[in-house]
Formats: sequence, C-alpha cells, structure tokens
Amino acid sequence: MEFNQLLLVAFLVESLIQTIKPLYDRSKGWNLDSLIALVIGIGFCYIVKVNLFSIVDFNLDFGDPVINHSVGVVLTGVIASRGSNFAHDLLKFVQKSAMPTLDNAVG
Repeated sequence: MEFNQLLLVAFLVESLIQTIKPLYDRSKGWNLDSLIALVIGIGFCYIVKVNLFSIVDFNLDFGDPVINHSVGVVLTGVIASRGSNFAHDLLKFVQKSAMPTLDNAVG
C-alpha cells in the first residue's frame, strides 16, 4: 500500500466516523442536516462520476468492476458530504499525490 492510499483510507475512516456519529441521537432523533449533506454528497459524486479511489489508483476488490466503481463513488460522496474544509484538505492531498516526484520527472 502506497502512502497516498493510506492517507485516503485515513480520510475515509475519519469521514465515516464524523458522518455516521451525528446521524441519529436517541433523545433528538434523526439529524436532517447530516442526512441531507450525506445524500447530496453521494448524489453529486454519482452525477459527476467522482471516484477518489480510482484517482489515487486504489483498487477496490468486490469482484465486479461496476460494483467497485459504485462503492468508490459512494465512499467519495461520504467524504464530500463532510464539507468544504474537509474537501479542501482532501484536495491538497490529491494534488500532492498526483504531482510527479523528482524520480518520475523527465528532463
């Protein structure tokens, strides 16, 4: 596992915990703001076909390429639902992982 893949997993775990935790409270019920953010994040990622796992070359292995892509898009949507600050941190991560290193540079 490459370092950027490990960072993506860390972002995903943090995002899942911080997204799922406030969805339901026994005393208050469902948190509609969190549910709406989750639905919009996943829905928008499906519409624009964003899959961070394919961007960082992290292969999901569910046996079927369509399922692999769908799971990647849903997980990306969960990350996106966390909001702009989280997305900004993730964007910096993706930019750094996509930049060629000195070892790969030509010239």
